[in-house]
Amino acid sequence: MLVLKFLLIVFLGASVSDITAKTKKAPPVKNAKSKKQKKPLPKPKNEPNEKPQTNILEPYGIEVDSTHALLVDYETGKVLLEKNASQPFEPASMTKIMTAYMVMKALHEGRITPKTLVTISPNARKMEGSDMFLEIGDKVSVEDLLKGLIIVSGNDAAIALAEFLSGTQTAFAADMTHIAKEIGCTQTEFKNASGLPEEGHRTTAHDLILMSKRTFEDFPKWYGIHKEITFTYRGITQQNRNMLLEKNIGCDGVKTGHAEKPGYGMVASAAQNGRRLFLVVSGLRSMKQRAEEAYRLLQWGFGTFGNYTITPKGKAIIELPIRYSSQETVEVEPKNHVIVMHRNRIGQTKAVIKYQKILEAPIKAGDQVGEVTVTHPDWNEPIVIPLIVKKDIPRSFFLSRIGQTLRYLFEKRE
Repeated sequence: MLVLKFLLIVFLGASVSDITAKTKKAPPVKNAKSKKQKKPLPKPKNEPNEKPQTNILEPYGIEVDSTHALLVDYETGKVLLEKNASQPFEPASMTKIMTAYMVMKALHEGRITPKTLVTISPNARKMEGSDMFLEIGDKVSVEDLLKGLIIVSGNDAAIALAEFLSGTQTAFAADMTHIAKEIGCTQTEFKNASGLPEEGHRTTAHDLILMSKRTFEDFPKWYGIHKEITFTYRGITQQNRNMLLEKNIGCDGVKTGHAEKPGYGMVASAAQNGRRLFLVVSGLRSMKQRAEEAYRLLQWGFGTFGNYTITPKGKAIIELPIRYSSQETVEVEPKNHVIVMHRNRIGQTKAVIKYQKILEAPIKAGDQVGEVTVTHPDWNEPIVIPLIVKKDIPRSFFLSRIGQTLRYLFEKRE
């Protein structure tokens, strides 16, 4: 127990409190007798009225101009900042994150190859908005269409790929929605593959980050397209609209979007010093404001928070006694070895430890035998880290168990 307390204090900078400790309530404040108050002096005519700063998010006082925003630490899943993150909105061309995921999935499963040729239909050619300048009857490789989809946000590429994989864009949108829900995007409904405005076409910041994380994890080979800055087709070179790719911030994706109603938005991912953050912003007024907002929030996330190791991966945090086994103790480690903390507020963290005092064999590696609950005044919910067994512990032979039981009863009587 002392070892565990020591490790938590060292690695978390936390104080370990008793499980049964209760917080004292502050004494009620008595109402003072009302007094007549003087009327405030009127403001000078030339002094403008102050407007409330509704874009300042607590508890850290960060300014967020986006109507919807979410910043998440990739390794731990810790939400660093959120604003209307579960409120549905039109994703515009951020839709193409899922369109690309569907294409990458087909490539991964071997249903198509990068060199597979797609014949461009009139439907793809007549698409409005951003395009890669496809022409009717062109035979274009899946790889080029995927690059045109991601890098230059080609609506024509989106339709060509949708029709190729599912026959029609409507069928493809239904497939997109089905797979999105399978990976956990419960508030997402797609009506098309491009992201053009359509009734019922919606998602959330939470779902967009989940799609992006799954693309990063499931298809690392193809995820790299997101960081390519230019793409050339028919001799026409176009620029990636993600302006963060050319900033010194470690950005390598993911997708921008713009439509009249939701404004300018993007999903961004960046890595610095081994840490990766995913960000969604939406509801901004221009490409410039979108890039500035995303850059500022990512820098704030990297600079304000740090990832702190509880124990090195693979190293036991404590040994617990075990009965009916050939060994007397079993090594236990935290399931998650890293926790995200505000760099300047570590001292306000508290950790409460619960674990089974005596274990009984057999027990398997990964079985949970306790937990560490970490709390902080700034957090709405605590972080709960399961304590798990490091390796399988088989049950000992019958005669050995009898001897252990008798010894246990004798020691208990003493």
